Amino acid sequence: MSKFVGVLPAEVAWQVGEDGKAVPWSAGFEDIYFNRASGLAETDYVFLQHNDLPQRFKQATGTFRVIETGFGSGLNFLLTAQQWLQAAPTEAVLHYVSIEQFPMAVSDWQRVHQQFADQPFFMELSEQLAQQWPFRLPGRHDVWLMEGRIHLSLWWGDVNRVLPQLPDNLRADAWFLDGFAPSKNPEMWQEMLFKQMARLSGEQTTFATFTAAGIVRRGLHAAGFAVQKDKGFGKKREMLFGQFEPEQAISYLSQTPWFALPPALPDALPKTALVVGAGLAGATLAYALAEAGFAVTVLEQEPTPAGAAGSSASGNAAGAIHPLVTADWNLRSQFYLQGYEATLRWLKPWIESGEVEGDLSGLVQLAVEPKMQQRLQQAIERVGLPEDFAVWKTAAELKASFGLETPFDGLYFPQAGWVVPRSVVNRCLQHPNIQLVTDCKVEDWQRMDEAWQVKTTQGVFTASVLGLTTGALAEKVNQQLQMPIRPVKGQVSSLDAVRVAEKARGIQPVVTHRGYSVWKRTAQGDLNSLVTGATFEAPDLSKIPSPEADDENMKMLLEALPASIKPCDRVSGRVSFRPTTPDHLPILGGVPDETFFQKQYLSQNASKMPRQFPPQQYQTGLVVSNGHGPRGLMSVFLAAEEIVRQLLGQDSLLSEPTRIGVHPARFRVRQWRQRR
Repeated sequence: MSKFVGVLPAEVAWQVGEDGKAVPWSAGFEDIYFNRASGLAETDYVFLQHNDLPQRFKQATGTFRVIETGFGSGLNFLLTAQQWLQAAPTEAVLHYVSIEQFPMAVSDWQRVHQQFADQPFFMELSEQLAQQWPFRLPGRHDVWLMEGRIHLSLWWGDVNRVLPQLPDNLRADAWFLDGFAPSKNPEMWQEMLFKQMARLSGEQTTFATFTAAGIVRRGLHAAGFAVQKDKGFGKKREMLFGQFEPEQAISYLSQTPWFALPPALPDALPKTALVVGAGLAGATLAYALAEAGFAVTVLEQEPTPAGAAGSSASGNAAGAIHPLVTADWNLRSQFYLQGYEATLRWLKPWIESGEVEGDLSGLVQLAVEPKMQQRLQQAIERVGLPEDFAVWKTAAELKASFGLETPFDGLYFPQAGWVVPRSVVNRCLQHPNIQLVTDCKVEDWQRMDEAWQVKTTQGVFTASVLGLTTGALAEKVNQQLQMPIRPVKGQVSSLDAVRVAEKARGIQPVVTHRGYSVWKRTAQGDLNSLVTGATFEAPDLSKIPSPEADDENMKMLLEALPASIKPCDRVSGRVSFRPTTPDHLPILGGVPDETFFQKQYLSQNASKMPRQFPPQQYQTGLVVSNGHGPRGLMSVFLAAEEIVRQLLGQDSLLSEPTRIGVHPARFRVRQWRQRR
């Protein structure tokens, strides 16, 4: 059988105590999740008091980081969040990073918290988190709670595999060493854990743990922590706590200095930004910057945004939204899962409020080829796709559930769907901190006097930040940044409601096949039109729709859904060009300083040890978001969030391998390193 690469759920049993309350018990580790008598009191005593958090929260500035090993029932998080909101300044943010190998089902999690129904705050926060509970899939999942004052990063996976993925600049202020006892869970309490703790700790970092086991005490001491003992909670005899105080300064040299994170934008610079391009990538970046307090000017060379008059895919009548599923859950799957979650985070409230046109009530990915069917079924087996994420359905089940007349089985994504890209762009650009300038073609840009000056057909614009989101056809820009962007032509075809077969009028979900098909409906549920496509055509920069491409779209549609449309001659097509990259991942983040890059890396012997190279240097305030290809709706939102966090010096939203995987210099570094 193929190796399982997914995340198994916690095996939770319930033990009823003398007080009649049911306490969760881990059948897998044969241990309780928290003290039966008073789980909250234990959390307060062990983790909050012994990390001196109530006092430290009062003095917090910026971001305060807690890293926890073992999310369990979430009691540590709930109590920490409560203390944070009570004590910390309102402008500060708690970043709570928790790693859990066997996450509870949300129903078990909620059952735990029902025991604290007499504490309204707990129930409010618990309900907020339950509504955003992440998919049980490997990797990182981010949730923002209490109007952004709490940022929860949940990592589903083995702690010794997850910790090395955290970026070098993430420094814990406090560690919660939880999880089950070393005797019950020896795989967690390994040397790797303590080494990674040292890597992710600074001079003021503290730790606390319920256990006083010798293996833990010795491991912490060897990693540079001053370890103290105190009386344990309840019947436990002793516990450990302390602070990171290595006898000698520990320097952890990156194995990839050429991918070091860019420094934050200097505080002295005004919070102003120019974004070139008003498609999805540009509009979402502009919105994220505006939300962060920047005054943003968007420069668009076309008369209207979203490629309405141009050839950007942002101007298509509809786009499908669904995650990428692979059998090995590779780097692309991990990135696009995070991107998909960011997409849902942005679009759900906008669609529900009617500010954006779309629907996220379901999508079916039809297995129109044997290879695709094999890949999807292997993913179900090897990744263990949870039902709130995806469900396999036979052709008969698809017909019974949705009325789909199809010869193919498929994977149903209950939270996927479609959106009109232009409505997303317009919603973003309505932000009061954004000014849109159209018919404005960029001719050149340069760094002058601590600012970027952009020369355009409408004059010169100046700002501290310059974001380039120019897409596939800006050949001069892509060459100047040395980005291997290749335009791939595609045509989307639209049919009005009259041309849709009666059998297909009740179809609700979006369907992907060799292309995709969207049944657009009005707010009242009436069929408006059918949008289908898109072709992948050989290099051809003609922007004129062709009958041959429309025929190809109809062929793909009728293969997948043979009873979907009436015979018709009139089809309206639209051409767009997708900006693609050789590794099918986007390009996003800070742009390296070219002089430094050439001198320190490309002109050097690539066989030298990484520690012999200095960390990457960047062009201050110059960022890029491009190469989003056919999956832009699952990547532009995450890209915008990540870029703004880099500019502000905030914690990255990406794992270290994923951040490297989308780095603007990755192709040139790979080519250089291959010369060793």
